[in-house]
Amino acid sequence: MQFLKKLNIALIILFTFITFSQAETSWITKKKDKDKTENIKKVVEKNSSEWIIKKEVKENKKKLKEKLKDSKSWITKKSKDKVNDIKDKLKKHKTIDQLPKAEFYFAAIIEPLSGEDPEYVYGYANSDKKSNKFKFNNQSFFSNSDGIAYFENKKNRCEVDSQIGAIGSTMMGEVVLKCKKGLKMTGGFRQIGEIGKGDGETSDGNNVKFEFYTNKIDAIAKLENLKSTETQFVERQLPTKKRKKILLKPNGNYYALLIGNSKYTNGWDSLVSPINDIRLIKSAFEEYYSFEKILTVENGTKKDIYKAFSELTKITTTNDFVFIYYSGHGQIKSEQAYWIPVNGSPDWGSGDWINISEIDIFLTEMKAHHLAVLVDSCFVGSKFKGLNLIDDVVIHGEEDYGKFLESAINLRSRSVLSSGTSGQVSDTVKGTKNSRFALSIVNHLNVFNRKSYPLDLDQLSQLIKMSYTGFQKPMYYHPDSWKHGGGTFTFIPKKNLK
Repeated sequence: MQFLKKLNIALIILFTFITFSQAETSWITKKKDKDKTENIKKVVEKNSSEWIIKKEVKENKKKLKEKLKDSKSWITKKSKDKVNDIKDKLKKHKTIDQLPKAEFYFAAIIEPLSGEDPEYVYGYANSDKKSNKFKFNNQSFFSNSDGIAYFENKKNRCEVDSQIGAIGSTMMGEVVLKCKKGLKMTGGFRQIGEIGKGDGETSDGNNVKFEFYTNKIDAIAKLENLKSTETQFVERQLPTKKRKKILLKPNGNYYALLIGNSKYTNGWDSLVSPINDIRLIKSAFEEYYSFEKILTVENGTKKDIYKAFSELTKITTTNDFVFIYYSGHGQIKSEQAYWIPVNGSPDWGSGDWINISEIDIFLTEMKAHHLAVLVDSCFVGSKFKGLNLIDDVVIHGEEDYGKFLESAINLRSRSVLSSGTSGQVSDTVKGTKNSRFALSIVNHLNVFNRKSYPLDLDQLSQLIKMSYTGFQKPMYYHPDSWKHGGGTFTFIPKKNLK
């Protein structure tokens, strides 16, 4: 009894002490409670995020396992010679530029899990002529293909098998990659025009996104696109919310003249990128944009280039939109700039160099409503008459962009965008056969087309500048003598035309 009385007294003292302590500390700070709550919240969010990632990894591994099981029904057993050939090709790394001639090329990104870096994969495939055929759009196709894939970081190489078929009006397929070091990848894709777009998963649980092309140049551009931080920036800046589609109706036609001089024959070093660049640009124009006519001059003499300018002048009207692109050697003589034809003399004085002042006459008298001249050449970038450099181009917000473009395509426009100023410019991006200038142009055109969003030259010039570091600096200006009227040349995807 005495014990119980003492226990009751002790409990009363204890509860009194706790009550007093709570009353005393309740006013000291609520911040500690808040901090504690926030810390708990962070832990919960972290744990939740980790749980979501683990769940996704687990689901990806399950999907891959099921797809690998299904693939056993269509991946045919290869002959001994074929197996030996594959083993031989898997021994040595090839850059994307070194891939052999093939029917299909692809570029892919393995998206990183927490703490990882993205990995880039590319490769090629050819039809298995022994596989079954199927018909699509009145054409016959082999159902199976195989090839080789390479990791850009040289850490792995893979054997590739794919199967395609037609379901209704769509061509679809599956692809399996069995890589060295035990890594496997599977994915599904569908054909959209000339491109096969797909996604999949790896045996480590990563997501994979990839695209197939029939052209190596397009695959190279896509790989650069995947790696390009400025392109990722563009995609983030484009509106993601539901928005009203911008539809534009230009009054005239779009024309292009693309000049690429690579194979020089008279003492000048040959160049890799010019011809590849104009082919890449032409491909993007034909696929996604509506050009009435695209004139091309590959390895042009002075006569070839003048003839093309004359033809362009004859077919354009005061309502039309004209895009001109020159890539090749350029040179300065006594402050005068020249384009160098492929048969141009090594020294000035023979009359076979193209004086920019003469090109300036063509351009000044051209009837086009909008004229955009893009130059990827040493020394010539800032040499069109009347330099009026624009340093602060406004990137327009979504709400006003449609109205801005409607106004801009109705105002006269005369612009020059060059890959450099008055110094030397680089030929190719490492691992490709294209210049940084052309790759950046095509990457952004592809991004804006994919988002169904028109792209004006003001914005393109700013975006291209982001991809350059060091001394080479692109320039954008309106030559005074060309009588610019405040408009801006606008690339309008086919799906954005009224």
